[in-house]
This record gives sequence, C-alpha cells and structure tokens, in this order.
Amino acid sequence: MADKSDMDANKPGSTGNQFTTEGKIGGTAQQVGGPFAADGKVGKEFTEQGSVGGKAQEMAKSDSVFDKDGAIGKEFQADGKIGSIGEAVGGPFSSQGAIGKQFTDKGSVGGSVQDNLGSKKN
Repeated sequence: MADKSDMDANKPGSTGNQFTTEGKIGGTAQQVGGPFAADGKVGKEFTEQGSVGGKAQEMAKSDSVFDKDGAIGKEFQADGKIGSIGEAVGGPFSSQGAIGKQFTDKGSVGGSVQDNLGSKKN
C-alpha cells in the first residue's frame, strides 16, 4: 500500500498538498473560481476542513484507520455512527451488553481488530 502520509496536505510535494490553494489542483480551482474556489460550494469540501480534504488529512495523521480512534475504528465506539446504533437499541447491543461489548476495543471482535490492525501503519 502507498505511503498514506502522501495524503497530508502539509507535506510539500504530496498528493494532498496539490489540493491546497498553492498546489496544482487547488491553484487551478482558484483560477476557475466560483464554486471551485477554496471558499466555493465544491472547492471548500477539498480543504483540510472540508468533508473530503478533512477525511484525507485525518487518515494521513492516524496510525491506522482500524485503530479505535482511526477513521473506521472510531465509528464502532459508543458515540460513533455504528456504535451509537447499538447504544440506541440498547440491551444486549449496547456497549455494555453481551453482543455489543464484543465490538469494543476490549471485546473479542474489536479487541482482535485493535491488536492486529489498530496500531499498524497502513
């Protein structure tokens, strides 16, 4: 797998850096302007604060997307998109329940992911 730090917008010469206003892609978008400028409807999504650029930046800086705090792993936390469903259903599916607790970073499923994929670089 390619070096994920290549997605880091702050790394000179990286793919991520090309989407900044000084980069080839971001600079061209600035020249086009309108919705493609850094503050435009489309362009702003590719900045570090935008939905696309922000996710790329998050992934570039995390040890692993599968780590309990990584882009995928955090969604299984009780307040994440997936984990919160179990919390809402409650009972055995909550993070304290017989099924839900298996998916926490200390449970049999989540713990295995954390131990095998969580701390490794992608």
